[in-house]
Amino acid sequence: MKQETKEKFKEERQALVKPITAKNERQKDYLHSLQFNTITCGRGSAGTGKSFCAASVAANKYLKGEIDSIVVMRPLVGMGKSSGFWPGDIRSKIEPYLLPILNTIKSIIGVAKYEADYGKSILIQPMEAVHGMNFDERVYVIVDESQNCTPDEIRSLVTRLATGCQAAFCGDDFQRDVQGRSGIEYLSTLIKNHNLPQCATIEFRPEDIVRSGLTRLFVEIFEKEGPSPK
Repeated sequence: MKQETKEKFKEERQALVKPITAKNERQKDYLHSLQFNTITCGRGSAGTGKSFCAASVAANKYLKGEIDSIVVMRPLVGMGKSSGFWPGDIRSKIEPYLLPILNTIKSIIGVAKYEADYGKSILIQPMEAVHGMNFDERVYVIVDESQNCTPDEIRSLVTRLATGCQAAFCGDDFQRDVQGRSGIEYLSTLIKNHNLPQCATIEFRPEDIVRSGLTRLFVEIFEKEGPSPK
């Protein structure tokens, strides 16, 4: 009887899953990697669906019961002086910058479940808080804006992933806001040079942009012009 109840619950969860359709070949490879690899780097042009795809895969895995929690992280960079005056704790300060990812998760698992699980099994963290943390199995970690991570932060995070844990790093080196080497570039180089198993980097280009035609035109122009004027 217990087995029948368990199977029925599994079927009910499966029915809630929202399939994600790839809009181009690059997204298809990316979604496959997010589903099956331990570490996936989605690197490249803005508007290519890097964060959206990572959030969608994590949310569907959560719905199906394949994972127990989702952790969304980003480095505290490029937030401006005003963030220090916002009310609340560090989570209140970082949450507005993660709303696109959080809203994607909410739209897939449903508002009621999202609100019930937020702060318990759906968590947000600044990248700087990774020291002292460990990510257990059946956890999906999404690191947004990972071009602003330092190589040291990348080292700290990837050595804290337990067997069965998955991590997605989303970033665009062109939008790096700090000096020094890009964290996602560093990680991508390690994966390539050492042929790391269960790890992949998907490189997105302007032709992979799905947001809008105008976005693609601007990205192509910006990449030709180089860094923005100071």
